[in-house]
Amino acid sequence: MAVSPVPLVERGELTVGGRRRTYVVVTGRPRSPVPPSGRPLVVFFHGTAQTGNGIRHFSGDSFDALADRAGAVVVYPDGYRRDWNGARDIDTPAQRHGVDDVAFFTALVEEMAARHDIDADRVVTVGFSLGGQMVMRLLHDVPERLAAAAIISSTQPDAAHFSAAHRGPDASTPVPMLLFHGTADPLAPYQGGIVSVHGLFPRGLHLSAPDTAAYYAARNGISAAPVSEPLRQPGGAKVPAVTVTTYGGDTDAPVALFTVHGGGHQVHNAVRAPLRWLLGPGCRGLVCADVIARRFALVPR
Repeated sequence: MAVSPVPLVERGELTVGGRRRTYVVVTGRPRSPVPPSGRPLVVFFHGTAQTGNGIRHFSGDSFDALADRAGAVVVYPDGYRRDWNGARDIDTPAQRHGVDDVAFFTALVEEMAARHDIDADRVVTVGFSLGGQMVMRLLHDVPERLAAAAIISSTQPDAAHFSAAHRGPDASTPVPMLLFHGTADPLAPYQGGIVSVHGLFPRGLHLSAPDTAAYYAARNGISAAPVSEPLRQPGGAKVPAVTVTTYGGDTDAPVALFTVHGGGHQVHNAVRAPLRWLLGPGCRGLVCADVIARRFALVPR
């Protein structure tokens, strides 16, 4: 039986805005034949107090697998002091020092295009927790650079805490989106409210997960009512713990919310649910990386 090669893991750095920025990039064998336009790129933004390398293992190395199975390039950038200057307007190191993380993202895409032959039209962004706030920022500032986006365990800030509100309610470029959120998330409440660490370090009011999905559906120009159904595995078996609510399923830029009943503040995967005592449980029947790969056509159907 052929053994799949271990993905190649490299560290890299860029200078953006006079600051040294670092990242981890994971590559595998390109699929055969290699698309003439290049390989897909997945950019995964980590959560609070994490690093790019940390989110790799926090998510059960499930996104690394895309480097081999999907022939993708997967890059994990490091935030400034483990922080991102994202969509949420609060006093954090990245905002206090005017860190331009949008410029970091665009420079990183250009670097990956130059070094790894990626397809600049197949850039998928993924963000967990605070990293989800970074993806929200990109959706408002540079939606034209994104082929698709996924937000995990993060909800839209209310108007008083939304730093990108000046862009208005309509997107110039609709972006297909997936959102994953647990109903028992102890940090970012599924029903909306104050995001905090069990009451400590409050991050302001946020919308509920369903209202966040509806917000991005409206940005994508979707007016039809959503449709909800149980998540099904590729073979057709239901995953009872997960409900998928889809807006605009017949459009080019649908939005789907994966509600994980009883799920916590996790990047759901088949092997790990770190810090359950702090973050709540994971759902082994849901592998976010696999859903993202299927929904965004990173692997053959």
